Amino acid sequence: MNRKQLIAIVALLAMMLCLPIKAAKTYWGYCNGVDPVAFGTKNTGKCAIYIPADVAQVYKGFTVSAVKYGLAAQATDVEVFITKDLNADPIVTKKAAVSNVYKGWNEVALTTPYEIDGEGFYIGYSYSGENVSMGVTSTFSENACWADLGDGWKNYTTEMGETAKALAIQARITGDNLPLDLMLYTEQKDIAVQKGEPCKFDFSVKNLSAVVVRNLQVGYSIDGGEETVCDFKTTMGSNIDKSFTIEHDGFNVVGNHTLKLRVVSINGKDDAYAPNSEQTLALSVKNSVPVQRLVVEEGTGTWCQFCPKGIVGFRKASEAYPNHFIGIAIHRSDNLVTNTYDDLVFESLPNSYFNRNTKSVIEPSFESMETAVKKLMEKTPVMGVDANVKYTDSGKKKISVEALTTFLGAHKGMNYRLSLVLLESGITGYTQVNAFAGGKLGEMGGFEKLPNPATIDMDHVARMNYSYNGIEGSIPADVEADETTRYTTTLDMPSTIQNPDNCDLVVLVLDANTGKIENGVKVALGKHTTDIYDAEQLLIPDFSFQGDRLNVDGFSGSVRIFTPGGVEVANSNLAPGMYIVKATAGNQTVTRKLIKR
Repeated sequence: MNRKQLIAIVALLAMMLCLPIKAAKTYWGYCNGVDPVAFGTKNTGKCAIYIPADVAQVYKGFTVSAVKYGLAAQATDVEVFITKDLNADPIVTKKAAVSNVYKGWNEVALTTPYEIDGEGFYIGYSYSGENVSMGVTSTFSENACWADLGDGWKNYTTEMGETAKALAIQARITGDNLPLDLMLYTEQKDIAVQKGEPCKFDFSVKNLSAVVVRNLQVGYSIDGGEETVCDFKTTMGSNIDKSFTIEHDGFNVVGNHTLKLRVVSINGKDDAYAPNSEQTLALSVKNSVPVQRLVVEEGTGTWCQFCPKGIVGFRKASEAYPNHFIGIAIHRSDNLVTNTYDDLVFESLPNSYFNRNTKSVIEPSFESMETAVKKLMEKTPVMGVDANVKYTDSGKKKISVEALTTFLGAHKGMNYRLSLVLLESGITGYTQVNAFAGGKLGEMGGFEKLPNPATIDMDHVARMNYSYNGIEGSIPADVEADETTRYTTTLDMPSTIQNPDNCDLVVLVLDANTGKIENGVKVALGKHTTDIYDAEQLLIPDFSFQGDRLNVDGFSGSVRIFTPGGVEVANSNLAPGMYIVKATAGNQTVTRKLIKR
């Protein structure tokens, strides 16, 4: 190296030393990384999350340099703020750079960063506009949902319980040597597993640190017993969520337990803030577990040349997963259309929504449905769903319905609603435009062998949605663990029905806060009529439990026993709990709820 090169290198190093050092940053909040959904009903409001003193002590000396927020819809005049008192003037405010702020995640950098002094503080934003714009995500914390919707500031977690999810708000914290901090969370607070079967404990982790997490240790314990520590190799950057699974051998005795999960170490070091790094869940070991079903609502039409893909997908999924799949074909711009489904918008056909997640449009292929079904089969449902239905008259013009929902855990302040949909299959007299004719696009479940258009029976057709947004009050706000709720109604058959014996009634449970389908069940009409209202006409004994079985001696008909979630069980080794007993004599069936003490 000559003298000139040495001088150049020294000068370059001197310049680098004069440059400002860019401090590390991370994002701290209670929300996970899912898209925000709307909270409240107002198009003008204020919202905030509270960062308590114990968190502020961990980050004392660092600065909040920006506020990140997620909107459920476009808003105007957005202004972020930081304050120690929601009813006082803010310490820091900053308006968004543009007047119209769009749906999704946005960020406002503060002109004057706020230095965290160890005392609790709030961060949030105000907005106005033509939309309900306040965004929430799917996690929960008692500090994560403060709002002023025109009637003063309220902590909605204390008023609405776990139905008030975490607002999509994060503080961008800046500084050197930021703490190692992870947030561990689960989608469910109640887990049910089947006795004698291996099971899984699923959880997610959000990296609130500025470093990449490569080695993660998570421990679990049952009923406060010895902790088992599991090692996970991963690559998880800052502000990233990842899901993990712990495999367990299962349990051999029916009963209730508590399961505690906690972050043990991050890259070999302790977590800086333990309270957001652990979860305690209710774990129930049962003889049988309620069924979690996938409900696919597909936009289709007889004029749509590629819609045979959905027809084939529905047929294959129904055959492969009859107790886990419910397909609803919603016709557009043809003679099978029903305007009772107008609120569900499809930009193009064929397309579908899985469990009414309208933020994700999915091609209605069998492969996509099978993937979703398999994933849901591993999930414990929030509730089991069952239904008893019958035609009430010889002309089959009215349907009596009893819908049963059984929640695995206790809940308060819920906002679930039942929605009822009538389907018809085997509808004749229609042709389907068929782009797959001749096989030029490959195999498509036999459509490649059919002409264009193809004369086929139409199946899974939505004939009537009696309650698209759900029936208010059909599920109570508060339930106890293993409590079965009951809702009854009578429905009118639409005049468009071609054959009443080819109809099914679908009972959906909607989360009214998100609009998504939580679970559902499909019950056949006509062919499998269940009479729950004329029990006095069916002479059956008063069944009672003896030992570990139901005593049905002396009854000449057939008896079937189900869990509240709709799973049929054998009449032996019955554990204490509630059962749905269906007794059939001749062409009449009676359903009764019995409790084994």
